[in-house]
Amino acid sequence: MLLIIDNQSAFIKKYKRQYLAEQDFDYVFFDHNQPITLSSKTKIKGIILSGGKGNPFEPLNLTSNFVAMMNFNVPILGFCLGHEIIAVAHRGRIKKMPEYHGKKEMVTITKPEDPIFTGLEKTEILLVKRHSFFVAELPDSFESLASSDTCDTEIIKHKSKPIYGFQSHPEVSGPEGIVMVNNFLRMCKIIA
Repeated sequence: MLLIIDNQSAFIKKYKRQYLAEQDFDYVFFDHNQPITLSSKTKIKGIILSGGKGNPFEPLNLTSNFVAMMNFNVPILGFCLGHEIIAVAHRGRIKKMPEYHGKKEMVTITKPEDPIFTGLEKTEILLVKRHSFFVAELPDSFESLASSDTCDTEIIKHKSKPIYGFQSHPEVSGPEGIVMVNNFLRMCKIIA
């Protein structure tokens, strides 16, 4: 089962309506401030931390994100705010951008050999972005897989665990974004 923490993202709701609802695997949503009340028998295979308003320190209560990361030793994927939460949870630092970024941006993949990019035929992809903060300092345990004109940490990955963060929203960035999200779901063994 896929566990999704919804940090009040309109994009994750769109992904749920337009993609997840059509799939043949189980998933469960919890709000960012809702206790994760799953039975110990529930088999979680992967976690998605959605985007949302604010930053990892305010104004939302983001406890469910940290509880999910601590309680399940499974692949994790963060979008936007979820990406920033992953970074600060591993001792990275975020900073506010000079101005809000609210448009698509070309992202250059610098490590195309990573399995998250399997099936992409190019190293430049256009991704939807809506954010005011960015990961300014990577945790020591992470590496950057992609950059853009506004951010050197567009896509990050833990060096030894299947934990990924996207500053963008691949879940609503069209077919290439879905290829990457599906690669994550394959790592979770949720889809074949």
